[in-house]
Amino acid sequence: MNRTPRILMFATLVNTIGNGAYLTTSALFLTRSVGLSTGQVAAGLSAAAFAGMVLSTPMGYVVDRLGAKRVQLAALLGNALCFAGLTRVHGVWAYAMIACLIAVGDATVKAANGALIAAAVPAGERVRTRAFLRSTSNAGIAIGTLAGGVPLALDSRAGYVAVLLGNAASFLIAFAVIMCIRDAAPVAAPAGGPRMVALRDRPFMAFALVDGLTAALYNEITSLALPLWLVTYTHAPVTLVSVALLINTVGCVTLQVWAARGTETAAAAIPVARRGALVVAAACVLFGLTAHRTSWLVVALVVAASVVHVLGELWLSSATGAVVFDLAPEWAQGQYQAAQQTGRQIGNLAAPPILTGLVIGLGAAGWLGVAAIFAAAGWLVPAIVRHRLTAAPASADAVA
Repeated sequence: MNRTPRILMFATLVNTIGNGAYLTTSALFLTRSVGLSTGQVAAGLSAAAFAGMVLSTPMGYVVDRLGAKRVQLAALLGNALCFAGLTRVHGVWAYAMIACLIAVGDATVKAANGALIAAAVPAGERVRTRAFLRSTSNAGIAIGTLAGGVPLALDSRAGYVAVLLGNAASFLIAFAVIMCIRDAAPVAAPAGGPRMVALRDRPFMAFALVDGLTAALYNEITSLALPLWLVTYTHAPVTLVSVALLINTVGCVTLQVWAARGTETAAAAIPVARRGALVVAAACVLFGLTAHRTSWLVVALVVAASVVHVLGELWLSSATGAVVFDLAPEWAQGQYQAAQQTGRQIGNLAAPPILTGLVIGLGAAGWLGVAAIFAAAGWLVPAIVRHRLTAAPASADAVA
């Protein structure tokens, strides 16, 4: 691994520790310290999701044209100022504005990270490098989540402000670390072509939408659907959710690089994506089998389902990285990375009502419905990627 990925990994670790601590404490800070209602917090988050969805791809275009390092530094500095600014927020409008800026900044950093990897790492090593970054990110969030437990227990404004300033400092440290990267010159785009080339790549955008929904669903299964399910349909302790989340975290930190082996190209990602989707579908079936079972059987099934779930998640994530890197023109890596994030943001808006409507509304049959969505994705993603690969010469002419 060359110098750039190592620098990105260290910057990611520092930054995600700060983000993990903030995510742990943000809800109580905004409601208890700032005085916002839960509805106002939700409105601010929805506005942020919409801003990220609309502006991610344009910011990816900026990454490609101005240089990934330069734009990432600007986004890191902007987010540091935003989190420091949250300490002065006293109303919903100020919170919503800052939340929108943070969402756009986060999407820009992710697009720039992908572009930096593409510029510094040979094509065959990009997915493996991305896997190392994802493992590092999960480790940082886990550490930050544990650190955030202290101010959460104190439940004081001083503690919450310390978390915000600590997170702002993590962005500044990441800024200083990224300064050490040797910036690659932006790759010139073909003259006379459209600017938002990723949005015109219909097969890729179809992939981004399916990927965004499946990723949002597998992320929310253990954090949203499972706790609501355990309370509603079982007699098992809700603390079992912590066991499921621990299994997921340990799996993502230790097995992501292993799961990425052999997934260097979009063609190689096809069977991996199918396998990952079907494995998550199997996990949903196992979760559904816990309805009205004895506590010990619920525990056994949830542990088994969590192990199966994280394996599917790892394969799906590896396949996604290969598809995005491989299908993007070298002069539009940042834009394609950002367009994929747009799909994720759309999925984040759609996943909660889908999961709660199916799982809580329909019970065990709802889990089968979620499994069917993943099974369908296991067919759709390979079909979309195959179509894009066979149509690649025509697509390249269309977007050039």
